[in-house]
This record gives sequence, structure tokens and C-alpha cells, in this order.
Amino acid sequence: MIKHNLFKLLYVCFICLIAPVVYANGIRVSVSEVKDSRTTGQFFAEMELKMKVMGDIISDAKGLKLKITKAVDETDRNLIKSEPDKTEFTNPDEYNPGQAEVTVKLKNPARKASVIKEIDGEVILFVPKNDPDSIATINNFMTKTGKVLSDSPLKASGVEATVLTKAQYEQFKAARAKEVKEKEGELVKEFGAAVVQAFSSLLGGMMEIGENSVILQIKDPESKVVAIEFADKSGKGIRNIGSMKMGGVTVFEFEKPMPQDAQMTLFMITPKSLITTPVRLTDIALP
Repeated sequence: MIKHNLFKLLYVCFICLIAPVVYANGIRVSVSEVKDSRTTGQFFAEMELKMKVMGDIISDAKGLKLKITKAVDETDRNLIKSEPDKTEFTNPDEYNPGQAEVTVKLKNPARKASVIKEIDGEVILFVPKNDPDSIATINNFMTKTGKVLSDSPLKASGVEATVLTKAQYEQFKAARAKEVKEKEGELVKEFGAAVVQAFSSLLGGMMEIGENSVILQIKDPESKVVAIEFADKSGKGIRNIGSMKMGGVTVFEFEKPMPQDAQMTLFMITPKSLITTPVRLTDIALP
């Protein structure tokens, strides 16, 4: 019955359009798609906008995000979600230089509304080349497993990075599982038995470690690390074929073993590395 009521009036609408475009500091922003999902239940009800961001400067960025400060429909309903904004930086489109697509989630508009009257905010670009202190390059990092990597930009940013061997990772995983087990009673009271059981199962498996995995433990309390890249000793990039992050550990997968003399570069947010551009869009058609 609950499930029936939850989805009884659920409908999903898509619309592809070219919304008003903003030109500011060489950055152009438009809405390319609107997805409006509504339900009588408290879950899944939201509106999702795909925003296309374009500009030459994006080619120099390692990440960007769109921070919305105002969003109202034609009835002046406030569309900004009440939850804190936890949007992470989005990678620029590597196949289309100078472009990126950002997804913005808002509340549902009024049923009688036909347009989003106004969206205000700012595009935040992370351009590390503007500040050398936002870049930490560790040479021969594969020979430094189990130790906190020493680098001035890392220390200045309050970031600790450690490369783990597979054995060290297994020890870390066991310690985390023990910690969860010891706090199981408190967690059950707060989140419920089913959630804790699911989390424990997930933690037990955590991430699969392959033959060519690079395991990195990062302590980053202020979420300053935006991107991590790898290269051989000559500086030629080594692309990973996948990555997974959980519990402060990120595992990168590669087609071949990482050379012992390879280098790893971490890109971290600093005030000088950020560029902000105001955004204002009006009269965005709703489905």
C-alpha cells in the first residue's frame, strides 16, 4: 500500500531545449534538458536540470560546479532544496574542449507553472595552473607505500595522502570493520538494523583490488582534493580505466602495472585557483 501510494502519481517528464544563454567573462551557460519528477510520497520528488557550460577557460580547468543561490518559478515558488549543497566538482568534457555538463537538482515547481522564472548563481571553476600551491606532484610515489607523502602543498592544504599496498589495504579494511562492529548498537539506534547490515556487508567487500590497482588513502577534512592524475617519469599521462572511492580510500585501476618511477599529482583547491562567474537565466520552459 505504501509503495502504491508512493508511486501512484509519479510521472517523469523530459524536455530538450535551448534555454536563455548567459555570457559573462567568456563563460556561456544554457539549460539543455529539464526532467521533472513528481510523486505523492516524500521520496524521489525533484526537478533535475542539465546545464551546459562553455568557454575557452574551461580547457584549463580541472573541475567546475554550479552553485545556485536563487531559483523561482512563475508563481514565485522557491525551488532551492533545503538540504546543504554537497555538489562535487564535475570534470570538463575531455572529448569536447571548453565544455562541461553540470546537473542541478531543485524542488518541483508548482503544477500550474510553465516556466522557471529565474535562476541566479555562479559557476565556480577550479584552475590549478593559476596557483602553484594547488598542485602537489610526488615522484616515484610507488616506492613510498605505507608512509604519509611529504609535499609542501599537501601540508599547507591539510591533506594527508598515503599509498597502500594490497596487504596494508586489507589491514585498513579489517580495522574499519572492527570499528563498525564495536559501534553497531549505536548505529542501529540511529540508522536502523537494515541500513547497518547493508553497510557492514558493503564494508566487508569494500573494493576489489586488481593486479594493476593503485590504492590511495586520503585524509581530506575540507574536501580540497579535486583531481588526481598519474604520469610516467617523462611526464606522459597514464590514464586509469576506472576508479572507486569508499571510506577515505580510492582505488584506481590501470591496464598495466604502475611503473615504480611514475609520478602522481594531486590538485587541491586554494583561493587563487578558483574563478567565479555570475550566472542568471530567465524564463526556462517547463515540460
